[in-house]
Amino acid sequence: MMTFCRTVLEDDSDKERFTRLYRANRRQMARIATQILGPGPQAEDAVHDAFLKFIRHFDGLRGKSEAQIGRWLIVVVKNTALDILRKGQREVNLEPERWDPAAPADDGDFHALVALIRGMPEEYRRILELRFVAEWSTAAIAAELGLTEGAVKTRIFRGRKLLIHLMQKEGYLDGWACV
Repeated sequence: MMTFCRTVLEDDSDKERFTRLYRANRRQMARIATQILGPGPQAEDAVHDAFLKFIRHFDGLRGKSEAQIGRWLIVVVKNTALDILRKGQREVNLEPERWDPAAPADDGDFHALVALIRGMPEEYRRILELRFVAEWSTAAIAAELGLTEGAVKTRIFRGRKLLIHLMQKEGYLDGWACV
């Protein structure tokens, strides 16, 4: 990686500066990419892509200090990793048998509930699936979807409220007091 990037630069002082910045920031960049994407080739790709962006913007960063460029590189690798994560978002399998292995396959109410959830707006459906079906933490959901934990908690609250409303409308909660 470093060799390729150095060959793109023409001036020896630019090559030396790039080498210093690469060595000073690559470990922290790899750590951030790994925190977002997990260990493996995707994290390595995020770091690689961030350095390629650095080369493309090298001339525009000439007046910046190495500390400023280091902070810029951290933001770039974080955003690159989040972009990779969004592109490859995992989907939760919505087959009823995968939600609750003990649920009978012919349970009409359960299938109707799954249909209600499937019909919810994507911003709530996805978060409710990850939280209550896959049992992810709010922090993990926030990292997966590129949201703040506060936004995830708000969407969980609103999604649950919408689901309760839909369930009441369909008659599933008759006689239940839901808040």
